[in-house]
This record gives sequence, structure tokens and C-alpha cells, in this order.
Amino acid sequence: MLKKIIISILSLVILSTGGLLLYNTFRHKPVYGIIVLDKDGTKVNDALNSQKKDIEKAVTVEGKWVEKSKMLVLNVTDAKKVMALNGFQKVTKSKNDYSFESIKHISENETTFFSKEESPLITDEANKAFPSMVHEYATLGESSAYVTSIFILPDTQYSEFTGSAVHLGVLKVKTDASKALINYNKLEMCQLYNESRD
Repeated sequence: MLKKIIISILSLVILSTGGLLLYNTFRHKPVYGIIVLDKDGTKVNDALNSQKKDIEKAVTVEGKWVEKSKMLVLNVTDAKKVMALNGFQKVTKSKNDYSFESIKHISENETTFFSKEESPLITDEANKAFPSMVHEYATLGESSAYVTSIFILPDTQYSEFTGSAVHLGVLKVKTDASKALINYNKLEMCQLYNESRD
């Protein structure tokens, strides 16, 4: 009988310790960044205005969208606004682990292509080709599920690129973004990211 009690106590201790370790490893870690994107700028502005009390900082920009390749196109001025809220994340892969680091600099005079795949020429919706001078594996936020690639053009070249209008909002919220994300579910795309990553 004493042997069964000792085995039961040891089993309970082992299970409790294992459960605690699993919880600490996989528990939710709050993040405070949200990225939203929609072709309708009014919907983006309405969503941000209705949640004003929960938003610490926000930037909205209008870009261009190439549906066929799920590519977001921005000019350097607007890309710098997104960059100020750590919206672009350089991706590093080591085995099966991905790590992210905020991009802090964008070339003013050269085209920049953020994508997993390198491409020397980027094609717009009118099939006009633009050279990509700088390439980095980077994403909008921490995912390429909605936006596969980002093409940043110098302000002087941006007007030459043909694409559909798209509106992007990058937000730093005051509460855990996973709880606030539901407030943006009427937009075409919304995702979480770690806004404070350096």
C-alpha cells in the first residue's frame, strides 16, 4: 500500500512538473501590433476610428496591389512610416525555427524587394518590368500568408507602377493584440505581430 502511495505521489509530481514546463513553453505571449489591409480605405479608417481608445499609435498609407502575385507596393516615404512601427520584419531561418528582426533602414534611391524568393524584375499589372536592386527575406509583420512580397519604389518612380489601390494600417494597441484583433475582422486582412521587436 505504501509503495502505491509513493508511486502515486511521484507520478503526480512528474505530471505536474511536465505540465508546468509545457505551459511555460507554449503559453500565449502577448503582442501589441496589428496590421490591417483592405482595398476600401473607408473601411480601414472606420475600423481605426471605432477603436481609437485602444490604439496607442497608428499609421495608415495607401499603396498599390498586384493581385496575381499578392504583392504590396509602396513608395519610400510611406514605407518609412510603416518601418517606424516595426512593420517590416527580416526573417532568418535556422533549421525549423524562424526569427524576426525589425528592418530599420530602406534605401531612398533604389528599389527594394522584400520576399522569400529573389526576383531581378518585378512586373506590374500592365506587365511593365521594374528592376529590384535590393532584396531581403522580409515580411509585413510576421507572416506572408496575405502579402507574399513587398516592393518599395523611390517616390519618383512610384507613379509609374500600375496596380490597384490598397489601404494599409499598422497599429500599436494598448491591450494584447490577440484580444483586439476581433475588432478588425470585417477587413480583408488582419494579422498580429510583435510591434516592439528590436
